[in-house]
Amino acid sequence: MDAEEEDAIAETTVNVAESELGYSSAIVARYDSEEGALRPVAWEGVSEPDDELFDIDAGLGWKAFLEGETCSESRNDHYGRRLALPLGKHGVLIVTEGSQNEYDESKSNLTEVLVSNAETALTRLDREWELSTQEAALSDTEAILNCTQRRESVVRDVLTTLIDMDTRSGIEHAVCKRLTNADPYRFAWIGEYDSTTDKLSARTWVGNEQEFLDELSETGAETAQTTAWTAAREREPAIDDDLLGDPPYETWRQEALKRGYRAAISVPLVYGGSIYGVLTVYAGGPGMFDSEEKSLLEDVGKAIAYAINAVESKKALVSDSAVELEFRVCDPQFTLIKLVKMADCRFEFESVIRETDDTLRLFFTTEGTTPESVVSFSDQSLIINDIRHVTGDNERNLFECTVTGTNVISLLLDHGAIPKSATAEGREARLTVELPQTADVRLFVETFQNRYSDTELIARRKRDRPVQTEQDFRAQLRHRLTDRQSEALETAYWSGFFEWPRESTGQEIAESLGVSQPTFNRHLRASERNLLTILFEDE
Repeated sequence: MDAEEEDAIAETTVNVAESELGYSSAIVARYDSEEGALRPVAWEGVSEPDDELFDIDAGLGWKAFLEGETCSESRNDHYGRRLALPLGKHGVLIVTEGSQNEYDESKSNLTEVLVSNAETALTRLDREWELSTQEAALSDTEAILNCTQRRESVVRDVLTTLIDMDTRSGIEHAVCKRLTNADPYRFAWIGEYDSTTDKLSARTWVGNEQEFLDELSETGAETAQTTAWTAAREREPAIDDDLLGDPPYETWRQEALKRGYRAAISVPLVYGGSIYGVLTVYAGGPGMFDSEEKSLLEDVGKAIAYAINAVESKKALVSDSAVELEFRVCDPQFTLIKLVKMADCRFEFESVIRETDDTLRLFFTTEGTTPESVVSFSDQSLIINDIRHVTGDNERNLFECTVTGTNVISLLLDHGAIPKSATAEGREARLTVELPQTADVRLFVETFQNRYSDTELIARRKRDRPVQTEQDFRAQLRHRLTDRQSEALETAYWSGFFEWPRESTGQEIAESLGVSQPTFNRHLRASERNLLTILFEDE
């Protein structure tokens, strides 16, 4: 309730009671629901109200308020009696007669009118306050709803954009355009960060902001504090919720303020341990990037990084040329090195099948150890599961297992690299991978070396992929096969199902895939039929 209007009603009531109706004193007390007591708010004819009148145990005013009826008491001095008249749920009016005169019906009626008018005025004030509170709550609810709908629209539009784009530049340009045109955002750009040289350069934006971005890209004490530089170096979102701050302003901040930018947020585009850039968004007002807005843009950043990774991975499969990289790894925590050390053997990678985003089916061979030693190592490993000895003798053995968690194969595949070979013996492992010619080789090498210590790039070669029917054939076959059919066919091949004599039975393969043998047989037969159709029927 408006305190000023409440006081005005109380003041008017006691003034009328004293000056117009002739009471020697008048007091209005309001009920305080938080304290559970009556509190005097206006009075005339007394210097201070008597607290005993409002005592919750025996006070005249409290009694009248609780009972909702007029209560009276005679004074012991030469003055007349006191009357306590309830003002509904709002409080009480207490008046004092000047002398013990006979009952004055006209004065009594006017007093009742005064009490009724005061109660009505206070009730009206309460209703107006409740209405304004409801309107404010409704306005807040509508604002929250509009903000939620806006955020959902941004995420939906960005995801749609990512699905439609098949190039990195297309992804970045479309996202920047969508965010720049979405209130309350004013401008969005994506920068490329080189951790080796500690340089940040603008790569993609919409609009004529070259001069502003050049200012941000300059390395110096001033720009080091910008959100873009902070997010790039720390790989965590960075927010400056009020660019106005305190003067003197750095040059880049002056340029931002000239353009009406008052708040900024930068989000690193990170996927699989690699940073693909930094997304920076500016808003036209301060305090725009609260926790929910930050969470929204973090999700957008993750989606952008995932989409860029997917595009780069696709290039690795369809590119006519490739870059071949050979690494030597001596990190004692590298899983392959730990395996050959514990089992005293040589490891060689054979093939890998991605079952889900988090699970790989790996085939590998070992030399110079027993199958039991390899199985014993897998029992202690956190990433190797469901290992099975497929076939072998005292010298060479083929194994199948599933791999989960953080591992070298997932790291390669997540960055568009194709593992070509991997061996480990003694205290050293060697890996050869292929990347598309257009891939960011420096970024990949940096990511790999950051993940595994004591790692050296010992060779880099350019490989031309000749146009050959085999590649077309594989693409055509994968187009025809379902995921289940492809998984059944590849697992059967690497498990020795087609060898004579068979190295794995259909029942064993079905169990490794987690399906029944009839289901495995059905998928395998369907994949064989598709394979033979391509060979003998398709032109």
